[in-house]
Amino acid sequence: MLDVSLALALVALQIPDIWTTNRILACGGRELNPGVRLLMRMGSRWWWPKVAIAVIAAGILVALNDPVARVTLILLNVVYLAVVASNFRQLARCRPRPRRHLD
Repeated sequence: MLDVSLALALVALQIPDIWTTNRILACGGRELNPGVRLLMRMGSRWWWPKVAIAVIAAGILVALNDPVARVTLILLNVVYLAVVASNFRQLARCRPRPRRHLD
């Protein structure tokens, strides 16, 4: 049960990560993760494969039913918590880009 909860938490952490990343990008920020930058080349729905990867990875780790898999889930959750916290800190310093007027 703990593994399932950890897996669900990992998947749920994708939501604030994606939301804050999109807001930071709108303010002129950039994505630092090269893997996610590659996904962003797909267009505005870049986050779909990101979530799919998280769901698949979490499912595999739960299915392994192994102590190492549990530790991996814990570490991934800690990393994503740190990423989301960092994103919120960056977002607090973010100023929206001025809109361009087509005159």
